[in-house]
Parts: sequence; structure tokens; C-alpha cells
Amino acid sequence: MDDTEEEPSVDWAAVRAEYETGEETLAVIAVRHGITTSALSWRAKKQLWLSRYRTGNVDRPQIIKRMFRVLELQVLALEGNMEKTGEKEVAVLGKLASTLEKLIDIDNAATAAAKPKAQRKDIEELRNKLARRIAQLKRV
Repeated sequence: MDDTEEEPSVDWAAVRAEYETGEETLAVIAVRHGITTSALSWRAKKQLWLSRYRTGNVDRPQIIKRMFRVLELQVLALEGNMEKTGEKEVAVLGKLASTLEKLIDIDNAATAAAKPKAQRKDIEELRNKLARRIAQLKRV
């Protein structure tokens, strides 16, 4: 199946809802909707459906990767149809880029907070030492 093929009898919204709950196997969902498991898996990956295996923990690198993918898909869609690109599409792209930037900032902050306390203490001591040295130089 390629991007242009559609199966008119398949209610993909219902398939997605069942997929994202994770209560049934892919095989059961596929049989219920008359599709193959590979078609189901392909669409879930292509359309970035939520993972069936959420643990409650946030996987920031995975979210950032998905946001890059969403931006990439949006840019490709805009490139493919430049004459119909309007302010609405550009605004959506801007919001996506802004969200991605915020996610990266959050990930960087969380990574910094996860550094060992000894390392953070060393950095703080170095900062204080530099501040004292700068103050001494100002007096001279």
C-alpha cells in the first residue's frame, strides 16, 4: 500500500482509538477492521500514533524526534503545494517550531538537573572563585 491508496471501508479513526488504548493485540484489531497487521503498523508509524506501550514516564528524546518528524512532514506538504500555502499553514509551522524549541529547552534543563550533585557543586565553586577574582581585578 502506498500513500495514495485508501481503503474506503476502513474507519481509521476507530482503528487508531483501539490501537492507542493498547488493550487488544494488533492481530485482533486488524481482523476486526479487515486490514493486515502490517497496514495497521505502517499507518501507526506514518501518522505518528501514540505508542501502545506508554509507561507513564515521558520519553523526551522520543517526543523531540516525533516533533522533528511532524515538522518535516509539514514542510514537505508546504513544499509540494507552494501556490496554495497561506498564512494559516505558515502559522501552524511557526507554532510547531516554537513547540519543538521549548521541548529541546526542557530536555536540556532536565539533562542539566540530572548531573551529579558533586559536579554541580564543582561548577558552583568555580563560579564563586571567578566572581571573587573579577572583584579583585576591579579593585586594582
